[in-house]
Amino acid sequence: MNEKMKTAIIGMGNMGSKYALMIAKKQVCGMELCAGTRITQERLDMLAPYLPEDFPFYQSGEDLYAAYDKREVEIDTVIVVTPHYSHENYVTEGLKRGLNVLCDKPAGVASRQARMMQEVYEAARSLHPFLRYGFVFHQRTFPIYIKMREIVKNGKYGGIRRIHWIATDWYRPDAYYRSAAWRGTWAMDGGGTLLNQCPHNLDLLQWICGMPSRVQGFCHEGKYHQIEVEDDVTAYMEWENGASGVFIASTGEAAGVNRFEISFDDALLVCEKGTLRIYELDRPEREYRTAENNLYGRPQMSLRDIPVEETKEGYPALFNAFARGEMIADGAEAVRSLVLSNAIYLSSWERKMVEIPTPGSAYEKEFESRFDKWLADKSK
Repeated sequence: MNEKMKTAIIGMGNMGSKYALMIAKKQVCGMELCAGTRITQERLDMLAPYLPEDFPFYQSGEDLYAAYDKREVEIDTVIVVTPHYSHENYVTEGLKRGLNVLCDKPAGVASRQARMMQEVYEAARSLHPFLRYGFVFHQRTFPIYIKMREIVKNGKYGGIRRIHWIATDWYRPDAYYRSAAWRGTWAMDGGGTLLNQCPHNLDLLQWICGMPSRVQGFCHEGKYHQIEVEDDVTAYMEWENGASGVFIASTGEAAGVNRFEISFDDALLVCEKGTLRIYELDRPEREYRTAENNLYGRPQMSLRDIPVEETKEGYPALFNAFARGEMIADGAEAVRSLVLSNAIYLSSWERKMVEIPTPGSAYEKEFESRFDKWLADKSK
C-alpha cells in the first residue's frame, strides 16, 4: 500500500483526539485523516486548524460504517478508540468490510472477545491478503524494553529464575474516578487498574519474559477509592521452566515506584527510572552452590549501566510502523495480555491458582466461560 492510508477514527475522546491531531499534523507519514466520530466542541476547536472545513464527523461508529457502505466516505483504515466493551464490535465490523484496523488497548474486557476478533481477522485475510490488524501497545517501541527483551532472548546469563515488577506509580485521586460515571464500574468500565492502567505492563511482561503457565491473583476492590473495581493488585506467577514472579500494581499508593527486575542464573537486570542496570556474577552461580568445601562462599558481583537510546514518543513510531505494514503488536499478541489479565481476575474471584489456557484447547473455552460468568455477576 504505497498511498497514504485513508483513516477514520472511531471515538475521538481523550486518546482518539490525540491520535487524530498526530495524524492531522503529519507526524504519521503514511496516514491521512479522512473521518471521525463523537467529538466535543473543545476537541474540535483543537483540531480545526488542521482539518478541511468539510471534514466529515459521524455520531457513532455505526453511522460511519453505514456511510462507508453507501460509499459516502472513502476510507481503508479505522482506528478504534472507544470504551473497552465496544472494541469487539467496531473491530470485527471493520475487518469484515476489508478495512485495516488499529485498535487501542486493551483488546477488550474478556479474552473471548480478543480471540473472536482474531478469528474474524484470519477469515477476512483469506479474502484480503494484505489486511492489517494491530494494537496500540506503543511501549514495545521503547528502547529500554527492546534491550531487556534482547538480553532475555540471547541467553548470555542463563535462564530466568524470577521476575519482580512493582508498578505503583499509577496513582489516581478520587477526582479521577468521579470525572465520568463509567469509571470504576464493572458494567461500563469492565475492570480497574488491571484493565485500565496495566495492559502495557502485562503486555511487556509476557513479551519480554514469555507467558506464565499459571497465576494466583489477589485483587482488592475499592481499597483506596469508593469504586466497585480493583485499585490494588498482587499477582504471583509461575512459568513452565520453574521461574516464578510477582506483579504488583496500585492506583492508591504515593509515592509509587516502577521497578522491573529479572533475575537470571548468573545476573540481575534492573529497570527503574529510565535506566537499565545489570549485576553480573564473576563466574556461574552453580559453581559456588555446588562447591564442596566453601560453606559460606558467594559470588562476587559487578554493577554496570547498560546504555540505551533515549525514549521518544512511542505513538508516532507505532502508527508509522502500522502504515508501513509492520505490526508492533498484532491481534494474536493482544490476546495474550488480556488472557493474563483475565486469569489474575479469575484467580482472585475463585481464590485459587488458575492455569493459563493454551490457545485452541478445550480448556480455553472453559476458562472463558468461567471468566464471563463471574464478570456478568460482578456487573449486575
